[in-house]
Amino acid sequence: MTGAIQGCVSMRFKLGLFAGFCLFVAGACAQEQQPAPAPQIVNAPASASTQTTAPNPLNARLDVARLAIEQVEAGLLRKDLSDNDLANFRVQLDAPQLQILGVIEELTPKLAAAKSRLDQLGPKPTDKDPVETSGVAQDRADQEKLFNQIDEMVRKGRLLNVQADQIKGQIGVRRHALFTHALFQRNSSMLSPSLWWRVMLELPQDWKQFNTVMGDWYSVSFAKLPTTSLALLIGLVLLGGLIYRPLMRVASNVVERDKTHEQPSRLRKVLAALWLALITAAVPIGMFAAVALAFDAFELLIPKLQPVTRAAFDAVVRISLTYAMSRALLAPRRPTWRLVDLSDATATRVSRLALSVAIIVSTAKIVEAINDVIAASLLTSVFTRGIGSLAVVAAMSVSLRQILPPAESKGGGLPPEQDTYAWLRLFAWTVVIAVTLSVIVGYVAFSAFLIDQMVWVSFIGTLLYLLLMLAEDGITELSHTANSYGRSIIAGIGMRPESVDQIAILLSGLLRVILVAVAIMVILAPWGIESDDMVGSVKTAFFGFKVGDVNISLSTIIISVLLFIGGFIATRALQKWLDAKFLPATNLDTGLRNSIRTSLGYVGITLAIALALSHVGLSFERFALVAGGLSLGIGLGLQSIVNNFVSGLILLWERAVRVGDWVVVGTEEGFVRRINVRSTEIETFDRATVILPNTNLVGGVVKNWVHSDRVGRILIEVRAPYECDPELFRSILIKCAKDTDLVLGIPAPLVIFKNFGESALHFELICFVDEVETAGMVKSDLHYLIFSRLREAGITMPMVQREITLRGVETIGLAAKNPGA
Repeated sequence: MTGAIQGCVSMRFKLGLFAGFCLFVAGACAQEQQPAPAPQIVNAPASASTQTTAPNPLNARLDVARLAIEQVEAGLLRKDLSDNDLANFRVQLDAPQLQILGVIEELTPKLAAAKSRLDQLGPKPTDKDPVETSGVAQDRADQEKLFNQIDEMVRKGRLLNVQADQIKGQIGVRRHALFTHALFQRNSSMLSPSLWWRVMLELPQDWKQFNTVMGDWYSVSFAKLPTTSLALLIGLVLLGGLIYRPLMRVASNVVERDKTHEQPSRLRKVLAALWLALITAAVPIGMFAAVALAFDAFELLIPKLQPVTRAAFDAVVRISLTYAMSRALLAPRRPTWRLVDLSDATATRVSRLALSVAIIVSTAKIVEAINDVIAASLLTSVFTRGIGSLAVVAAMSVSLRQILPPAESKGGGLPPEQDTYAWLRLFAWTVVIAVTLSVIVGYVAFSAFLIDQMVWVSFIGTLLYLLLMLAEDGITELSHTANSYGRSIIAGIGMRPESVDQIAILLSGLLRVILVAVAIMVILAPWGIESDDMVGSVKTAFFGFKVGDVNISLSTIIISVLLFIGGFIATRALQKWLDAKFLPATNLDTGLRNSIRTSLGYVGITLAIALALSHVGLSFERFALVAGGLSLGIGLGLQSIVNNFVSGLILLWERAVRVGDWVVVGTEEGFVRRINVRSTEIETFDRATVILPNTNLVGGVVKNWVHSDRVGRILIEVRAPYECDPELFRSILIKCAKDTDLVLGIPAPLVIFKNFGESALHFELICFVDEVETAGMVKSDLHYLIFSRLREAGITMPMVQREITLRGVETIGLAAKNPGA
C-alpha cells in the first residue's frame, strides 16, 4: 500500500490504542483538537518595506501571516509531495489563519466605531451649505484617515484569509488525487501465471536480502550485547510471560461475568463487556510495549527495522482489540451475558472469524513491512497483498456458510423479514464478492483497502453499539427514582420526577447523536476526510463542471441526494424518538404531541432540502429567484396546495382541531386520525376514512365535541301520567342516574319538569359523563334502567291518544241504504 493508505491505517490503530475503549470518544476529540504546530516562517522578521510603511503592530502581524502563507504556497509548487507533506503544509496554515482572524476580530469594532463617528460628523459641506469651523473639518479628516487605515487592514486580512482557504482547498484536491491514484492503481491479476512465475524467480533474491538484513541486525545488536545483559533481557521476557495469566485473572475479577447469574441487566452486561474488552486488550498491548521498551533500552532496535516494529505493534493492537471486542459483545462461553441475540454456535463462529481475519490481516501487514525493509520488488508486494486478500476471502466464505439465523437452535430458520442480522451477512458477502473481483481484475490495493475498511468499520460499529447502550441505560439508571442517585438528584435540585426523566431522555438522545457523529468522522478518516473540513473534502472528491456558481458533477449529485436522505432519516428517527421516549414522559395531550411531531418533521425536511441544495450550490436566494420565475407559470396551479399547506400549519398551532378529536364537518362525523400537509384524515363511525382539504376545516364550520374538555352531556326525555306523583317520578330518575357507574356525580344529575302535555307530564333527565365517546352507551343503559324502575314502581308511561271525528257519516250511511233516493 502507498504512503497515503499506510498513514491512514497507522493512524487508525494508534487512535484506537490511545483512546482506549471507554474513553474512545474523548481521545478522538482530543486528537482532533490538538493545536497545530506553528510554521517556521511565523517568527521571521518583516521586510524593510513593511517596517517602513506599516509600523502598526496589527499590520505587522498580517505581514507575518502573509509570509507564512506565501511560504506554504511556494512549497506546493513541488510535484513530488507525499500525503504526509501535504498534511504538514495544511497544518502550517492553521496558525497564520488564526492570527489573521484574530486581527480581523480586533479591528472590526474599531472600524464600526470610526464609521459611527464619521456618520455623526456628516458629509463635507457643499458650496451652498454654511461654512464649518476648521476644528470640525480637521476632525473629519482625521476620522476619515483612521477609517481608511482600519478598513484597508480589514480588507487585507479578509483577502489573506480567502487565500489561505483556497490553498487548503488545493491541498485537499491533491491529497484526494494521491489517495485515488494509490487506491485504484491496477496491477497484475492474481490469476495470471506470469505473476506467480516472476515472484518465484525473485523469491531467492528477496530471501537473500532478508538474511542480509537480519544478519546486520544481529551483528549490530546481539553480537555486541554482554552475556549478563542478554540473560537479564531473557529473564524480563520470561517474567512477563509468567505474570500474564495472573494479571488477566485479577483484572477480569474486577467486573466478573458470573455463570450462575441467570438474568443480569443490560447495563450490567454492557459495563462488564466494556471492562472485559479494556482489560483483555490492554494487558497484551502493555506487555508488548514493555518488551519493546526493554529491547530499546538494550539498544536492540535499529532504525532500519522500525517499519517492521511498527507493523508488529499494530498487529498486536489489532489482534488484541478484535479478540477483546468479540469476547465482550458475543460472550461465546457466557450466554446469559451475551448482548446480541445469537446462539452459542453462531457466537463462537463469528468470534473465530473475527480473530482469523485479524490474524491474517496482521500477518500480511508485517510481511509488507518486511518487503519495504528489504526493498522487495513491486511484484512481490502486490503478490503479498493479493495472497492476504484471498486468505481473508477464504476464511470469510467458509465461516459465513456456517453462520445461520438466530433460530438455528430450534431446528429452523427465520423468515427474511424476521432475521435481524440478515443485512450483516449481506454486507459480509458483498465484501467477499468485491474483494474477489478486485483481486481477479488486478486492483489489489483496492481489495486490501476494502478489507482494512471492513475491519475498521466492524471495530467502530461494535464499540459504538456498546457505548450507545451504555449511554441510554446508564443515564436512565442514574436518573431513576428507584435509584439512590435519582433520589439524590430530585432532592438536591428540587425537580419533579417527571422533569428528571425528561432531562435524562434528552441527555441520552444528545449523547447518542454525539457518539454517532464522532463514529462517522472516525470511519471517514481513512478516506482523507477530516473533521474540520469534511464538507469541503467531500465537495472536492471528484471533478465536475460549473454552471455559474453551481458545481455539477456525479459526486455532487449523489452526495446531495445522500445528504437529503440522511436528513430525512434523522428527522424520522427524531420523530420516532419523541413519540416513543420523550413525549410520553410529558403531560402533554395527544393532539399537542402530534403538533410538535409534525412541525418538527416540516422543519427537519426543510433543513435537509436546504443542506442538499447548498451542497450543489443552490442557496435559498437563488432558489427564491427560480421559484419567483416559475411562479408566473404555475402560481395558479400551486395556489390550492399552498393554501392547504398554510391551513395545515394553522391547524397544528392553533389546535382548534387536534388528532383524536371528535368532529362534525358538514354531513361527516368522526375522529381526526391525522393532519397532513395538504389534508386531514377523519375516521367515521362506519370505519370509513374521509379525507378533507385543510381549507375546509379552517374556513368552514366545524363542530368539535372535545375541544375544551371531553365531558359529554346526556339528555333523556321521559313522560309520566297525570295521576303520578311528580316528586316520586323525579326521585326515580335521579336514582337511575346515580346508580349508573359512568355518570358523573359532579355535576349532579338533574331532572327538569319541562311541560304539561296533552296526555302526560314531560320531564327531562340531564346528566354528564367523563368521556363524550361513552355518552351513547350510557344513554342506552339509562333507558334500560329507567324502563325497569318505572315498571317496578307501577308507573306506565302514557301513550298519545287522539280522537278523530268524521262529519257527515250519517248522510253517507243513508245514501248507501237508499241508492235510488
